[in-house]
Amino acid sequence: MIVHLLEYKVVPGHEAELAGHLRHASLSVRPQHGQVARYVGRRLGHQGREHIAVTTWRDLSALADGTDAEGVPAYLARVVDLLGDKASRQYRVVASVELGGETASVLRVYRTSIAAEAVEVWERRTFESVGRLANKDGLIAVVAGVEAAGVAAAPQTGEVSVVVLTAWTKWDLLLAATGGRLNRAIIDTELADLERPASADHFELLEAEPGPG
Repeated sequence: MIVHLLEYKVVPGHEAELAGHLRHASLSVRPQHGQVARYVGRRLGHQGREHIAVTTWRDLSALADGTDAEGVPAYLARVVDLLGDKASRQYRVVASVELGGETASVLRVYRTSIAAEAVEVWERRTFESVGRLANKDGLIAVVAGVEAAGVAAAPQTGEVSVVVLTAWTKWDLLLAATGGRLNRAIIDTELADLERPASADHFELLEAEPGPG
């Protein structure tokens, strides 16, 4: 699987318009063939790009069919003129788990980098650790991925970006799970011996408005 992150700012003066479109139209569009999951949210804070769209795809072919040249997913095509300062990244999923049907309200995006030669070790330890997250109250989903050239394989030298996405039902349950250490890895092993300095961003997730009964 491939997880794709599109981060963007909203064209000034169009915040409410975009939120309305997302709730009433874009998020109500049926998932495309090959689309596994999607989240759209706005940052809990005010720095950098303020919004994010995260979409998980079955494979590279589905990703290519479902996004345009700038990495904008088709479900956002109707509001693309409202998206500014876009940055698109894609990661090869190495571990993922869905833990229930409850609605997520917070998305945590934990990012760091590791030496290219440590990718295999990071993948193995992350795969083993993700399963241990299932007992965290409020956790809905986990996706861990490695960014690499062409996404197919990791480079042999240099550094590689990695990401761990977690979706939560409530902010206070996320705080409890991290012990208040919001920039630290939730994964039990911490993987501190492999990872470079890390950051964690938190987004309030938007929900689709229910259609007419």
